[in-house]
Amino acid sequence: MKTNHETSAITGPDAEASVARYQIHRQNRTGLFLPGFRTDSAPEAVEAFLNQAPAFDGAGVRLLDHREQRMVASVEWSTVKTDFGFYVHHRVNRFHDAMIEQLANTVQARKVLREELRHEATLTVNV
Repeated sequence: MKTNHETSAITGPDAEASVARYQIHRQNRTGLFLPGFRTDSAPEAVEAFLNQAPAFDGAGVRLLDHREQRMVASVEWSTVKTDFGFYVHHRVNRFHDAMIEQLANTVQARKVLREELRHEATLTVNV
C-alpha cells in the first residue's frame, strides 16, 4: 500500500503562498463569518473594508490578515436615537493595527478631497 501521496497546490508547501493576505469576512444571519473579498494589497483591502456593506442591519464585518493570523479591523454597531425618536444602527470602524488605521485615514482623506474637487468642478461649470 502506497502511503506517500504527491503534494498538490492545495496541500503542498506552496499552498500558504497562494492564499491572499487580506480577507474580508461578513457575518451572516446564523452568526457565521464567511469570507468574501481577498487581496494581497493592504490599501486595496482597507478601501474595500471601508466600502463593505454588512450582510444585514447590525451584522459584523472583519478584515483579517491571513499571514499574521489576526483581525486587523472590525465593524462595531451602536444604536442611536434620532431627533424623530427612531433608533438606528451607527457603524463604527475599529482598527486593531496602526498601519491599517493610517491607511484608512489616508483613504478617507482622499475620498473627502475627491468630493470637494467634484463639488468645485460643478460650481465652476454652473457659473
